[in-house]
Amino acid sequence: TTFHNARLLQKAPNQFSHAIRQPEHYPVGLVSIEDNTGDRKCIQTHSRIVNVSSTVKLPLAAATILELAGDQVLHGWMNQRFGTKTASGRKYFFELTARARQFSSFILVIGTMNGPSTLEPKDSIIIQNKDEVLIPLLLEELPTAKEFKDAIKSLSPEQQRFAKAYRSMQLESSVFGICVVQIKPQLEALLSLPPNSLDKEMKLTQDLMELFVEYQVPSDLLSYNGATDDVAVEDKVSNVREHVKSVMEVIEGEKEKHLKNAALNTAMSIEKHIQQDLAHSEQRSGLHDVVNGALIDPRPPTMFYKSATAPARRSGAAKLRAPSGGAQKERFRSVQSSAAPVPRMAKMSAVAAASPGRGTVSQVSQPAPQSYHGRTEHVLADRSSTGVDFTLIPKTLDVAIENNGEGSALRSTIIKTRDTWTRHRQENLLTASKDEVLTTEDLKKEKHKAFDLLDALSRSGSLPIQYSELHVIVALTHCFDKSVMETVICDNVNPIEKLELSTLLLASAIHGVPARELIKDDGELLRLKGSFPLLLKDE
Repeated sequence: TTFHNARLLQKAPNQFSHAIRQPEHYPVGLVSIEDNTGDRKCIQTHSRIVNVSSTVKLPLAAATILELAGDQVLHGWMNQRFGTKTASGRKYFFELTARARQFSSFILVIGTMNGPSTLEPKDSIIIQNKDEVLIPLLLEELPTAKEFKDAIKSLSPEQQRFAKAYRSMQLESSVFGICVVQIKPQLEALLSLPPNSLDKEMKLTQDLMELFVEYQVPSDLLSYNGATDDVAVEDKVSNVREHVKSVMEVIEGEKEKHLKNAALNTAMSIEKHIQQDLAHSEQRSGLHDVVNGALIDPRPPTMFYKSATAPARRSGAAKLRAPSGGAQKERFRSVQSSAAPVPRMAKMSAVAAASPGRGTVSQVSQPAPQSYHGRTEHVLADRSSTGVDFTLIPKTLDVAIENNGEGSALRSTIIKTRDTWTRHRQENLLTASKDEVLTTEDLKKEKHKAFDLLDALSRSGSLPIQYSELHVIVALTHCFDKSVMETVICDNVNPIEKLELSTLLLASAIHGVPARELIKDDGELLRLKGSFPLLLKDE
């Protein structure tokens, strides 16, 4: 169908594979939707940039709403399904793939459009340093308008109104949204730095992300605070680097203090246990009535009994002699000296528990993960958004499909993500990439990290996100009950002509022009008029 659509349409569909980049810059990553059943071909979508002067809201919490001021791209995806059963029992055939290049990073947000200008986020993740994330997509086909009317015609009027309202909400929720936020240029805007000033500052960028994600450091402590803006770019970057260094030194000092406290508490606990063991040994040995004082032995009671009774068995009448007071003190000092290295070992183990690197903290000093809820009282003012209402496109398509006689084959499709993802990650430059499965709990942690960084990059919603891209996907599935050969031979149906009608309906809704204006050749227009007179009638 790719070749046929390129020959038929003036605006042919393109592959859904988009490089993440700034103008005249090398890409930092890639986002695509691929078929995972074969050679991983990208899906074909009809695309158009819409709402150039408007923004989209991204709510992080009730009081923190981001304003996405980047490009908004509307996509129409025509999926095909032959037969009623899925091949080899598989429930999904497509994956959303996100890849980042080395020393590059971006934030991926996935959700659904909630209203004309709001993206309701479901999942979010930070992708950096050659990460590759594979997100399986689930396609849920909705009943056609004809099937829906046949199903509710026997219901009462109240039940029919409820069913219609529910279907309307289903159609609105079928609009899938993918948002990409570039981190480095947004950091420059946040820290009052000139554009492109962080392009070659790899370590500084990593330190800034670490401070924002791991420690939730306010951006005011790190931004440029020079007296005037009429200074060199290097001086501004150096000013920010000094702020980062100062905050890092404070964090390192806090870590050292916590480690010392932990080592001291460990030493005190060991000393307490030694004293308790000595007291128990004194009581259980039965030697506390000896005239010269109790025998102090650092060994466990069982060891003591064995050593105490062995001479008696060997000699038959040997008696235990209690040590003198000087010997007793010497024995106690030896116990203390033998326990002295333990606090140092505890300190070494506490230090080793911290991950290598500047910004990680040990189990003792690591702060609890901070939620992004309630960070700010700033509420974004409503802004007028003119242009395309994404949530109305499925309803428009539903009516057009019913009017043009395709009510039994073309279904609106809801795109959802699975609860488990796969991530290919290289821990460092000297190791190979490893696959890890991200479970539901892992995805929650990744979402909190990404939202913490988004909260910092936007100053809790007060700074618009200029360097973002929003891809909105409206999906339809053309369903054939039988295989390709059975459709042609048994049903006497030409699937190419059926797909032509479906493609014209979807392309017309996406591009906002009549279907007849999308056909490239006049001869093809005359041929299609005979097959679809209602769709291609002259105005």
